[in-house]
Amino acid sequence: MVEYTRRDALKRGTALGATVGLSGLAGCSGILGGGGSQGLRFNFTVPIENTGSLFDIPEIQDELPNVGEEYELNVSQDGATTDSVNALAAGETDVVLVANVSYANTILGEAIPGGLTAIASGFGDAYEDNYGFTVYSLPDSDITEPEDLEDATLAVNTLGGGIYAVWMHQLREVGLSENDVEFVEQGFPTFAAGLRDGIFDAAIFPALFAPEPRSEGFTEVFRSQDVLDPYPHAFLATGNNVLDNKEDNVRAFLDDYQSLIDYAFDNRDEVVSLASEHFEISEETVDAFYLTENDYYRGSAEINMDELQYAVDLVNDVDVIEESFDVTEYATNEYLP
Repeated sequence: MVEYTRRDALKRGTALGATVGLSGLAGCSGILGGGGSQGLRFNFTVPIENTGSLFDIPEIQDELPNVGEEYELNVSQDGATTDSVNALAAGETDVVLVANVSYANTILGEAIPGGLTAIASGFGDAYEDNYGFTVYSLPDSDITEPEDLEDATLAVNTLGGGIYAVWMHQLREVGLSENDVEFVEQGFPTFAAGLRDGIFDAAIFPALFAPEPRSEGFTEVFRSQDVLDPYPHAFLATGNNVLDNKEDNVRAFLDDYQSLIDYAFDNRDEVVSLASEHFEISEETVDAFYLTENDYYRGSAEINMDELQYAVDLVNDVDVIEESFDVTEYATNEYLP
């Protein structure tokens, strides 16, 4: 039997605007058994945008071949990927969603006892036929292209994070530095309102929150494709101790993960409806981006090692991490079906 509860896990942002309800990002936890020897625990951050979040929907779990039979699954939501990494380090979870910066910093800081390994792709940024992180200003703004960003106030979710690295690549491309702008750190849900209220002059939007500025005619200043090559922005990772102790569970989970990706593509309308209801986000908002040209690249769960290397190198190039490293020592496709 599925036991389902909700808990508050959002730690950033004060308002979601008219189209996305607060509880949709506030957190959830779907529990199928425990996280013991026969169980697996998975933590994600952003619902729907993180494909793995769909594991939290009982109706979708029912369509997967292994969960509930080969292993029991506990799904939790965190406010940031750093929270998920901390939970993994503390032995409180088994598989987490990480972004390129949190992945790199975890490895460089040796934060996980036994080490960390990326085991599956999450979603890719800067693919030409898909959504890339996009910077918008107001419809009547004087900021219409990257060269106009000098002396501007810019919204970012986390200073020193992966989104910050996108900003820095574009600034350097036009001869600017962090000293030529002012960054304001807030949660993504506040960005559109913050532009209207004059808190900042330009803001960078992930796919989930981009329908609002796009539909209201905000000015597109640049998108990540303008300055970066395709790369995996988010992926699944686990501790090496988990791989040693729960290999069969991890393999069954990743088989379900690929099945989940396939099911979402084959049953998009149903998944949009289920996810909207489950995470309490308006169906209009979800339908406006999920698995369309306005969504990130979501294909195979397999990790492209060259692209993963680029994902780490690009944050090193703008001094977001201390040094780069050979990702093939910290990533594998071995456990995928």
